[in-house]
Amino acid sequence: MKFIKYVPNLITVIRILGAISLIFLEPLSVPFLVVYGVCGATDAVDGFIARKFHVESRLGSVLDTISDFSLYIIMIVKIFGFLLDNLQLANWILGIAGCVLRLISYGTCLIKYKKFSSVHTYLNKALGFMFFLYPFVCLAPNLALIIYTYVMAGVALLGGLEELLIHLISKEYNVHNKSIFLVKKNELNHVPTAENAE
Repeated sequence: MKFIKYVPNLITVIRILGAISLIFLEPLSVPFLVVYGVCGATDAVDGFIARKFHVESRLGSVLDTISDFSLYIIMIVKIFGFLLDNLQLANWILGIAGCVLRLISYGTCLIKYKKFSSVHTYLNKALGFMFFLYPFVCLAPNLALIIYTYVMAGVALLGGLEELLIHLISKEYNVHNKSIFLVKKNELNHVPTAENAE
């Protein structure tokens, strides 16, 4: 059973390859959505296996962050033309602000803890799920897409701000801080930090 420690990272690498394959598929086509959906499903599977068999690793954390980042960047690039035609200016402003705040948070984590990772807050999990659904929402009527984008941008802004504040007030890195309101409680209770973002 020693091979099991390699399985989560192998699944994550498959997700990265799946994300790259999206480059060659027509945006919002059935093959695109199928590959994208499989990539999203593997995001839950690799983390579950890593936790279940206690094989979390720093490499897994880095690969997980890279795979998520690459999947979503490629997806946005592929559907950019569609979004350009269907979203309002305010959608773009809020979306860009959310992305900038997220990059500042990543940079703060990298500088303070020497790690390129994202904290598993409730807001970040909600944003990840909303972002995953985004290509499917693009098939909905235009008004639904616009409203969904506003809500998602709001979650991105709040989640990015929360994560940035967690990095600023935390004494040590803990990927499993669920909320800014639990940071001090976790530190007082000596909750062990986690190396893995899976």
